[in-house]
Amino acid sequence: MYGLPQAGLLSNEMLERRLAPYGYYQSPIVPGLWKHRSRPIQFTLVVDDFGVKYTREEDARHLIAAIKASKYRVKADWTGGKYIGITLDWDYRHRQVHPSMPGYVDKALRQFNHERPSKRQDAPYPHTHSKYGAKKQYASEGDKSPLLDADGAKFSQRVIGKFL
Repeated sequence: MYGLPQAGLLSNEMLERRLAPYGYYQSPIVPGLWKHRSRPIQFTLVVDDFGVKYTREEDARHLIAAIKASKYRVKADWTGGKYIGITLDWDYRHRQVHPSMPGYVDKALRQFNHERPSKRQDAPYPHTHSKYGAKKQYASEGDKSPLLDADGAKFSQRVIGKFL
C-alpha cells in the first residue's frame, strides 16, 4: 500500500486489532507509544521499526511472539544498536544513550555536490570583529544579495530538509 495516503493509518489500526488480544494497546496520550496491560514493557513504532523498552527478556519475547502470531515477520536486534536509521551507543553504567549517524553528513555533502573549501570556515558569512575600547560600534552593512529564484529556493529546501 506504499504511496496510499491513508496506508499508515490503516496499518496502525490493523496492528492495534491484532495485538489487542495479547494485551497491547496504544497510549491514549502519546500516539505511537504502545504499552501492555500488565507487563512492564513499552514500544514505539515508526513505519516498520519497533523500539522496545523492557526490563525482562521474557516480556520482550512475549511481544515478539504476539507480532509473529499476527502474521508479521520479525527480525530482532538485541543490542538495540540501530533505530530508524540512527546508531545508538548505549552506556548502561552511566544510564545514557549516545545517538549518531556516522557518514550522514559526508553522504549529504556528496549528494548536493558540495565542494570542500580550501580554508576552514565555521560560519556562512565573515565574522565581524569587535572593537574593544571603542565608544561606538556600528553594525555591518545589511546583506545585499539577490533573492533566490524558484530553483534556488527548492535547492535550499532540499538541503535544509536533509539536515533537519
